Amino acid sequence: MISIERGIKDMTEKNICQNPKCCDNTTDDRWNKKLNKFLSRKAYRKSKPTNNSIYEYFCTTSCAYSWLDDNLENIIERKHCPNKILDKIIRQ
Repeated sequence: MISIERGIKDMTEKNICQNPKCCDNTTDDRWNKKLNKFLSRKAYRKSKPTNNSIYEYFCTTSCAYSWLDDNLENIIERKHCPNKILDKIIRQ
């Protein structure tokens, strides 16, 4: 029973995928039966203070590269950096 509680705690420590287009991918694991809509996923790994990895902020490398493609120029130019996504995005 302790491991179940630990597993639930570990899932809550994960970030939401930071790609706003994540919910646009029509895969089975993004489908929410209760809402009948596609949702963004949680990041692949939970956040650790000692480990910075792309998988702590994105669910797949495809989502990461898509986000970088959209935002890299603005980040390099220091024009605008998107805010961190804190809640799952629901495709309308």
